[in-house]
Amino acid sequence: MTRLVPLLLLAIIATGCTTSESSQMLTELNDPSWEWQFQDSTAFFIGVHAVDESTVWAAGSNGQVVRTVDGGGSWSSMIVPGADSIQFRDVHAFDGEHAFVLSIGNGTDSRIYQTSDGGVTWELSFQNEDENAFFDCFSFWDPTAGFAFSDSYEGEFTLIRTRNGGQSWSRIDPEMVPDARPGEGAFAASGTCVQTRPGGLGWFATGASGVDTRVIRTKDYGASWSESVTPIASLTGTQGISTMSILDDGHIAVLGGDFTLRDSIYTNVALSDDGGDSWRLAASAPIGGSVYGSTYVPGAASPTLIGVAPTGSAYSTDNAESWSYIDDTNFWTISAVSVGGIWAAGPGGVARLVSSLSN
Repeated sequence: MTRLVPLLLLAIIATGCTTSESSQMLTELNDPSWEWQFQDSTAFFIGVHAVDESTVWAAGSNGQVVRTVDGGGSWSSMIVPGADSIQFRDVHAFDGEHAFVLSIGNGTDSRIYQTSDGGVTWELSFQNEDENAFFDCFSFWDPTAGFAFSDSYEGEFTLIRTRNGGQSWSRIDPEMVPDARPGEGAFAASGTCVQTRPGGLGWFATGASGVDTRVIRTKDYGASWSESVTPIASLTGTQGISTMSILDDGHIAVLGGDFTLRDSIYTNVALSDDGGDSWRLAASAPIGGSVYGSTYVPGAASPTLIGVAPTGSAYSTDNAESWSYIDDTNFWTISAVSVGGIWAAGPGGVARLVSSLSN
């Protein structure tokens, strides 16, 4: 299938409030804008993971990873040894010391590295040896268990999982996973085509099938899988779901479009209220082309969803019944832990969403 290629601290307005106090006061977005926290004109970040309001990791091109543990006040930047020629498209962190990053590419370029000392040293956790596999995204249930997803080949998806903290990975039995359509896979646009929830819940979303899009899900840590069709179109190799976001065990959003037609807005948002068993269309996000990354905002006063793309970003505070455009800043990926901790990344750096205080 066609591969995507590379082409913020909430403002404290009330004088005297600390960051922590102000973040606790913020429960909804109000006139949001992006504030750069880390900038590097040579960088291209495609994966970001906010662990909490202080700790954020981002990963991208040329093996680069950055990390802050003080809410963006200072950053550590590193190149993973042996990975300076590959692209990281996903990152999953557990704290300021422990993180995994996933790179894309055919064959051995698809890898997973891990660190347990804040990025001072890195260990190769997995290297793909199947020349027909191309890994897009991964996610973890906890520090010991996670799974990664590859595009399909000859009617089968390649899913791998670890149950020992990345010491080893094994392929999930293809007989337990729904068959793939010709060319069906995912878009490695933001590290959000795979998601997990506590208790063994997991999902991955597809595109480029030439038919329709699907969400394929597990309820038992990847031992078995079932499928459901969504109303997001996938009539060509450049159309489909690029990103999914989980509000809770039942409420899920998938967003996508066609990444080659940046001046067009598609029917690009679908919602599930039953954990992914069924789907309904929602209002389209006002973002041209395809929505690359998305996130629900934990702790918001109402179901708040944000989408980002190279063509701009938008947000909804009513679970995608309506949308408001933020601006045209080019972001590929986004992660949120609270209204006070919403981070996006893309060409040139990492930013945080700034919102004025709201009663």
